[in-house]
Amino acid sequence: MAEMTVPAARPRRRIVSTALWIMAPLVLIFALPTVILMVLGLLPTIVAWFVDRRDEKYAAYCVGGFNLSGVIPYLFVLWAGGDTMHALSKILTNPFAWLVMFGAAAIGWLANYWAPQVTMRIRRARDRGEAARLRKRQEQILEEWGPEVMPPE
Repeated sequence: MAEMTVPAARPRRRIVSTALWIMAPLVLIFALPTVILMVLGLLPTIVAWFVDRRDEKYAAYCVGGFNLSGVIPYLFVLWAGGDTMHALSKILTNPFAWLVMFGAAAIGWLANYWAPQVTMRIRRARDRGEAARLRKRQEQILEEWGPEVMPPE
């Protein structure tokens, strides 16, 4: 049997890891207000990541998408204000900003909770219609071929 070879992705992973270790301190130094706003604004996403026990982390992705859509407008406001701590303090002291950011995350939680239920109900209705169609077709076949084609129960 041939020996298993190590995938070629390892050196690339090392390069990406090294780049992240170099970039992270630079981002923290030069864009600290942006980092603070992102961390505080995306707290519901971080909580969803830890609370979701599934390996796929569907709740974190759903909440994160909605939450990010609530944070992005305030990132633009922050950047328009010069990405300063003063501009950040204006955003963080505005209750409406918190309502938008966390409200969007709440909508993400609702979507995560309701989407499977709505999908299940739609599929159940479709399956009932399919079963009724098949029963009707079975009756047509019985009329055409007679009861001999019916398997014993």
